[in-house]
Amino acid sequence: RTVIRLSHAFGVHDEISVGAVFTNVLDIFGKPNMSFLQKLATFEENAEKRKVMLDPTNLRHLCLHKCATYADLLLLYKSARPPLAALLAMIPMMKGRAYSITTSPSASPDSVELCILINIFWCKEGMRYGTASNMLRKLKIGDTVFCRVKPGSMEPPKHDQSVICVGIGSGVAPHMALIRDRVFASTNGVKVSPLSLYFGNRFEAREFLYRSELEQIATEHGDWFTLHTAFSRDVIGKKTYVQDLVAVNNDIRENLLQRKGLLYVCGNRNLPEPLRKSLVESFETDGKSRSEAILAMEEMFTHGRAQQEVW
Repeated sequence: RTVIRLSHAFGVHDEISVGAVFTNVLDIFGKPNMSFLQKLATFEENAEKRKVMLDPTNLRHLCLHKCATYADLLLLYKSARPPLAALLAMIPMMKGRAYSITTSPSASPDSVELCILINIFWCKEGMRYGTASNMLRKLKIGDTVFCRVKPGSMEPPKHDQSVICVGIGSGVAPHMALIRDRVFASTNGVKVSPLSLYFGNRFEAREFLYRSELEQIATEHGDWFTLHTAFSRDVIGKKTYVQDLVAVNNDIRENLLQRKGLLYVCGNRNLPEPLRKSLVESFETDGKSRSEAILAMEEMFTHGRAQQEVW
């Protein structure tokens, strides 16, 4: 085992094995850029090979056909042999992945549950998995995972505040934490205000996340919980999205305008803009003019009554 001593490099100030550096620190299975190949080429003595390495179309071909990683290029160009110190400077650090917690500390104080979308992508040679996704999908019960809990950007509501949650795909994760917390409180005799969940995905049959649990909550706690769903690919020629439901349902106006409730939005970066337009449409049906509806929507975000996590 080869051990090196790092002085605050990669956040390490101690001895660490080279194997640990390449396994846990460097993004060896990440997507390389042209700068990496240019640096690697400086250690290639063969002029013809170096010329190929410096050709941008070569890297585009490798990425398109093979989804090449840093590891792939090092194996492909074995005759280019940079010293360890140079290699450590050439390969970037692996970035931590952030996933939303779906459990409530009150309801589940001893466990943490995550909702994770397995990242896959395609190249000419077939399907590939993202680095973290590939690791996570192979985990077995009893395996150890290095992780840490970080506070999210959204402040949780109080039980007496009305709430509208809008989430698509794995964006339902933080909403599940809020819902589970409110279920726990209600079950233990705490009076809670209304909460509506607007959940969307592509296909109901295989992408209705937490379906059985949410439908059970809607049945058992229907006095305060309402579930709305939209599945955009189920009906050919007719795509329905969560923002379409937001524009027409009364609980949006009741909870956000009349009760001055909170809005939580979570999903991909394409969600906020059409959602804001739907909020304006909904507010207009409450007797507001177009300008008044836009102002009411904007004030929710500027005054902190609307919060979002998008990626």
